[in-house]
Amino acid sequence: MKSKSYPSGAVVYEIPYFVDARGALNVLEISKELPFECKRIFYTYTVPDGQVRGEHAHKKCEQFLISLLGRVSVLVDDGCGHRDEILLDSPSKGLWLPSGCWGEQSGHSQDCILLVLASAEYDNDDYIRVYNEFLKWKKELGQ
Repeated sequence: MKSKSYPSGAVVYEIPYFVDARGALNVLEISKELPFECKRIFYTYTVPDGQVRGEHAHKKCEQFLISLLGRVSVLVDDGCGHRDEILLDSPSKGLWLPSGCWGEQSGHSQDCILLVLASAEYDNDDYIRVYNEFLKWKKELGQ
């Protein structure tokens, strides 16, 4: 699977796809192509215009985002001066957010369905929900 790395630590993967007379098929073999073992799957949809989702970082959990339908812009920030805005507009593109990255999703198209694969089950203590606390946490880590 081809990938493109960003200074923030995010990586965009090209997800293999196949097209024939019956339509298109994307395949993500979790043990081969996903950069972590998946423990949780969720998806967002019908996000109102102007609404921002995410707005947090994880201390340990990693995430892999795929826009199954429509488009969404993802802001990724490593807390060390690297910020990238990445457009997810194809089910053939997956965005890996490693732990320790701040992520925000905005600009959802009305038809957007965003699939998220996570490396851990939900744990409220793993979340950093205030940006200034995220920066403080990164500084304490020496990053």
